[in-house]
Amino acid sequence: MNINSTLSLIAAVTLGLSACGAEETTAGPVAATAESEPPEQDEPVAASEADWMIALDGEGVRLVHSETGRTRLLAFGTERGVTESALATQLAPPDGRSSNEECGAGPLDFTSFGDFTANFQDDRFVGWFLRGGDTKSALTTMSGVGIGTTRDEMAKSLSIEMDEDSTIGSEFHTAGFSGLLESDAPQAKVTDLWAGTNCIFR
Repeated sequence: MNINSTLSLIAAVTLGLSACGAEETTAGPVAATAESEPPEQDEPVAASEADWMIALDGEGVRLVHSETGRTRLLAFGTERGVTESALATQLAPPDGRSSNEECGAGPLDFTSFGDFTANFQDDRFVGWFLRGGDTKSALTTMSGVGIGTTRDEMAKSLSIEMDEDSTIGSEFHTAGFSGLLESDAPQAKVTDLWAGTNCIFR
């Protein structure tokens, strides 16, 4: 799935937490007439509806309606059960759970959905990580950035800051999320993406 085409993120890094709860916005002119009905905090964000797709976001993950373009944010701070249920509906049932007591931000719990991992702390959604596997993941940001996107392609819609002091590779930061490239070359591809609270040993 390439969200950018339908509407016209082992490791992890400590970044900041975003506010909890879910919000509803619109994306594109098609959604301009849709009613705005922000759900209550920790509502399942309509994850059971088959017409919703997932987009990676610097504030959590965003559910995007494939027909209207309407979006709803599953924000960092949402309860773990609500988050896992929404992700399982849109991706697949989780295929693994683990914990790490030695992260810089404190103990973290992880739930994996294939190449996508949701991070939790104190039973709240606090971050996500998307890694490159044997195949290119279909998950992307609203601007179309995902595993396999080149540096040049990202630069067309985002301002990219390379981390010259990184000890984990060609690390970049942009628009609320971070990632790794194969190299610093213009045609280097994204291999990993993450946002929120993660756990990387540098």
